[in-house]
Amino acid sequence: MLKQLLQGKRKPPKTRKEGDESALYKALFEFLISCISVPANAEQLIQLGSKAAGRPAEEVFHTYLLFEKYLTSFELVDQPTRKSLRERVRQRFPVLLQDGSIFNILFVSETEQKNTLAIHFLQPFLTAVKDKFGRAGDGYFERKIAELTELDAQRRDPEAFRKLQFLSFDVFKFIGNNYGEPLAGKIFEKSYDSFSNKYKELEFFPYMITLVPKEIVDREHLGIFTQAQIEQIFLEKLAESEQLNIALDQKIKENERTQRLLRKNEIMLSGVISSALDAIVITGAYGHIIHWNQAASEIFGYTEKEVKGRTLLETILPMSYDHTHWNGFQGFQSQHVTPILNQRHELTAVRKSKEEFPIELTVTGIVDGDESYYSAFIRDISSRRQWEQELVQMKEKAEQAAKAKSQFLSVMSHELRTPLNAVIGITHLLMQSQPRDDQQEDLRTLQFSGESLLHIINDILDFTKLDSGKIELSAIDFNLRELTQSLYQSFSFKAREKNIVFDVEFDERIPFYVKGDNFRLSQVLNNLISNAIKFTREGFVKLKVEMVEDKGSNFITRFSVIDSGIGIPEEAQEKIFEQFTQADSNTTRLYGGTGLGLSISAKLVELMGSNILVSSNPGKGSNFNFTLPLQLGNHSDSDAALPKVVTKSNDKFKNKLILLAEDNTFNANIARRFITGWGAQLEVVVDGRQALEFVSRRKYDLILMDIQMPVLDGFSCTRKIRKHFRDVPILAITASPKNEIIAEIMACGMNDFVSKPFKPNELRSKLLDYL
Repeated sequence: MLKQLLQGKRKPPKTRKEGDESALYKALFEFLISCISVPANAEQLIQLGSKAAGRPAEEVFHTYLLFEKYLTSFELVDQPTRKSLRERVRQRFPVLLQDGSIFNILFVSETEQKNTLAIHFLQPFLTAVKDKFGRAGDGYFERKIAELTELDAQRRDPEAFRKLQFLSFDVFKFIGNNYGEPLAGKIFEKSYDSFSNKYKELEFFPYMITLVPKEIVDREHLGIFTQAQIEQIFLEKLAESEQLNIALDQKIKENERTQRLLRKNEIMLSGVISSALDAIVITGAYGHIIHWNQAASEIFGYTEKEVKGRTLLETILPMSYDHTHWNGFQGFQSQHVTPILNQRHELTAVRKSKEEFPIELTVTGIVDGDESYYSAFIRDISSRRQWEQELVQMKEKAEQAAKAKSQFLSVMSHELRTPLNAVIGITHLLMQSQPRDDQQEDLRTLQFSGESLLHIINDILDFTKLDSGKIELSAIDFNLRELTQSLYQSFSFKAREKNIVFDVEFDERIPFYVKGDNFRLSQVLNNLISNAIKFTREGFVKLKVEMVEDKGSNFITRFSVIDSGIGIPEEAQEKIFEQFTQADSNTTRLYGGTGLGLSISAKLVELMGSNILVSSNPGKGSNFNFTLPLQLGNHSDSDAALPKVVTKSNDKFKNKLILLAEDNTFNANIARRFITGWGAQLEVVVDGRQALEFVSRRKYDLILMDIQMPVLDGFSCTRKIRKHFRDVPILAITASPKNEIIAEIMACGMNDFVSKPFKPNELRSKLLDYL
């Protein structure tokens, strides 16, 4: 029957509609099933083929390869070869040759099949590393993918495979140099597993091992690959041998082919074991060594002759494993189960020189009738352990460096902001002394420059904290409508100066009182609105707050800042969120700024669980928007947090005695001129210890306490004062953002805080709240 089929004496299958894959596969397997001479010997295979139609193409392809292996595995007179069987399939089912068909690889030349297999392996591997590392190396992976695309067009070229090998080696070398060879090996292993499942039955699959670069082979990663290959070959060939014996017993009782296959398998298995970089040790039932490969000799220092017949405990395992070792053997003998099997274990081994070193051990059990064996795959992980220790040390050094950096920034920020606060404070004082018009213009310039420099310093500090993960968000109740109105009041004057219309549109469906980080939300909106006004010459700027999704006590709100400004080219819209970057090199010269504001805002919004989106047209304007999940806030808590209404009269200052603890003379003088000018009396001390002495001698109506002072800091001083004086109001003086220190301010017993540099209206309002 096989001969007739191969000579074309059987009628071809019925015609099918083009593109009907299910009908195509059904006809294909009907043909293959009809080629089986003794169906009773292949019932499972026939059942598998009968169900192939309608399954995914990859499963159908794999099932075909199983049929092909079966039909070409018998040495009979009318036995088809793989080539002749494929030719018959090609003639009957020419649609399988179409481009894009998974079956196409069966009908090409040896050279093209080998190159196609290599491309099918490298393509998902390169895609995986590109997705993982992005545009690393200035687009290195994109260039390699482009090279692979060019080689794809050269599949018929015998030289293409050598080029594919070189491409593989180059990629592994790049990953190893930049990210470490362990990671390169892990990515390779994952790609190999997927590739192997699909194509391992093809005749040229073994050639794919030559795509593994020498750097990986020399550094352990092939160990995992080789172990999988050994197990696969061993189990596959054993199954082939058993199937061949059954078929030959039933048909012609000849065993020559079986012997040849077994010898071939033995040679292949021996070659793979000998060339493996992992130590492979095979023992008998109670641990006596019966096989020992070359890698084992190199790792442990014994030759195979020296260890054969001896136990693992006599050679490579310390005596401390004696109990576990024998229990494992006895458990496998009695139940064929032991906890050590089929798992990776890290333990200590001993070389011939008595040197102990760490290994990774995987043991599998083999049962052959009444005989039991163990195969152990052993890897020397000394270098990995050393690398892990170095990694820990590097981590500790990095943490120390980050701590030193944080301390340096803390000190430098204090040193930079202290004189700057004095400049801004003196400017406020001078502006209140009725200067001439020309002097007033100079003072405004001085005030603007000082505040701009302070803003830049704060931006740099914020960016550094964000970069090191030092900023944490708070969740407090606040009035969202009031926050937007405050923004309106803050920016209206600046907008009017440029003849720009600034408006706030607030969705009435949004609750007034919400829970979130009002300080950081205000910081982001401040930055976006400030940029919009800065880059808009005429027209409008609008802050739009709208409800996106209402879930009762939880809701999604969109914040949009829209302008009719200069706009941003499309190619620059992603770049503007990078630190120290603006859309155009002329932007800084024309409009100023550091290029940090948007980067900080973007990172803050990411911390809040969202992303800033931008749409813009050059010359027409921009729209920056983001959505935030918010919770319904507590009305009473929010009201308590609102600023109190301040009377315009200075009468409350009369006959009031205030103590100021401030180590900086300039700041103290500025505060003195403000406070005494409003009618209060002021005494000044330069550190926390002096503050304690003064408080113990006199009764003060209010204390202004700088946080950072020599001898005794403001927090510690306040705690000591509160032990004896619970009622006197104590206000912190700080240049730090409120949300970073508010918890500690309240925890030590302070009532409130005043920001530096002093702003007259804010300082006066806070003092009147507590006098």
